[in-house]
Amino acid sequence: MNTRQNKRNEQRKTLHADEDQQAHEKYAGCLELWTGHEVAHRNVEFAGLEASVIELPAGDIEGGDLCALFSCGGGHARVVVADCVGHGFEASKVANHVHRILHDFRELRHSSRLLEALNDEFTLRGQERDEPLRLTTLVTATYDGNSGEFNFAYAAHPRMLLWQDRESRWCPIGEGLVGLPIGFIAGESYTEQSIRLQEGDIVLVFSDGVTDVFSSQDQQLGPEGFRSLAEKTMAARTQPVVLDELVQALIEKIREFHGVQEFEDDLTLLALRRRV
Repeated sequence: MNTRQNKRNEQRKTLHADEDQQAHEKYAGCLELWTGHEVAHRNVEFAGLEASVIELPAGDIEGGDLCALFSCGGGHARVVVADCVGHGFEASKVANHVHRILHDFRELRHSSRLLEALNDEFTLRGQERDEPLRLTTLVTATYDGNSGEFNFAYAAHPRMLLWQDRESRWCPIGEGLVGLPIGFIAGESYTEQSIRLQEGDIVLVFSDGVTDVFSSQDQQLGPEGFRSLAEKTMAARTQPVVLDELVQALIEKIREFHGVQEFEDDLTLLALRRRV
């Protein structure tokens, strides 16, 4: 390994160590799970939710996707999935930056307000340093474990899928919600919506690495293709489905569609279920 590669690896280790230390200090006493800078498959229960997430950076190195789950008790939780433009170490640095500033605004309850604060901080800081645009698509949601309210907003991010357990069907959520990516222009406004999760309902949150996959015949999976894949996957499994197994099965189905094991883009797939 050459000197340049050694130096780069040391930068990565320092970046992740600093980030982990800062998260520990700022979020002491709260549950936090975050993934994205490496291959990961994790499961957690918090605030009345089950969660299972798989992160697959392109090339199995480091990626620009970020999945962050926060809960400081009281039956409330925040969910964030972000997709930073680019791949590898540079995109990973941007994802780490997004993660850091999330802590600065963790008290904001409204999803749209969080997006606006993140966008202004991200955009204005980049302008001060005369840095190039570092665009990031993002979806954020808050969950009230007492009422089941799931409040969410998008910044140019793929729409989530909701499994309605009583109706046994998948449907996209957030129709009409629009917004520019984080980091494009300061002062952007975002809108939000709320739904009420029933016991057993599942929400799939994902980056565009899921829907932008192409088959060997150059056919893109797309949002409708992924919804169809999710329907077939759910129909083939015994109910109630084991969340961890559902996420793994979906990844395998995406690989089957793609025709190869490796993906060209970073991929994040998160499943959330209101516990019965």
